[in-house]
Amino acid sequence: MVIEATQIPKNVVSSIPTLEFNGLFDGQVVYQLGVIGELKDQGVGKYQTLAKRYPAHLESDLATTSERVISQQDTPGLYQVLYQVDGDAEGGHEDVSPLTAPDIAFMTKVLGMNLTAIWVRLMIGRFSGQALVKASHEGTTYHDAIYRAHFPYADYHLTNQKSAPATVIGAQIERANKGSEQ
Repeated sequence: MVIEATQIPKNVVSSIPTLEFNGLFDGQVVYQLGVIGELKDQGVGKYQTLAKRYPAHLESDLATTSERVISQQDTPGLYQVLYQVDGDAEGGHEDVSPLTAPDIAFMTKVLGMNLTAIWVRLMIGRFSGQALVKASHEGTTYHDAIYRAHFPYADYHLTNQKSAPATVIGAQIERANKGSEQ
C-alpha cells in the first residue's frame, strides 16, 4: 500500500486530548471500527498522537455525525474523524482523513481483523459488508489496549532523527488481561 503525502500522520502535541472515530466506507455504508483516544505523555504532560488507547468513548450523537461526515467522502476507504475533547464537552470534528498506517496496524491487532486485506478487497470490488460484520462479531472480545510508538534509531545507527508518527519504526501494544506484543 502506498501512503500518499496527505496520509502521513501528523504529530500533534496538545493539552487537550483527541478522539479518533474510525470507520470503513464502502461507497454506501459506513462500518464503525471503534474509537481511539490519545494518552497523556507523562514526560511532557501533553497528549500526543504517539500513545493511544482503545476503546475510547465518543457520545452517540458524535458517532452519528462521524458516520455522516465519512459517508460524504468521494471514495471508499478507511477513514477517521478527529475530535478535540475539552473536559466533558466534546467539540466539533477537527478533520476527516484516511486512516493512517500506524492506526491501521493498531486497529488490526485490536480487532483481530486484517484491515489492509479488507481495504484491498474494497479497492478491487470484492468487499463484503456482511463478511465484515460477521468477522467483527464472531467470538471476539475486545480488550482495552494501549499503543506506544517506538523509535529505536540508535539500534539502526541512525542519527539526527526526530520522533514523529511518520518515522515510527515499531510499536508496543499492551492489552488488559493479556501480555504485551511487539
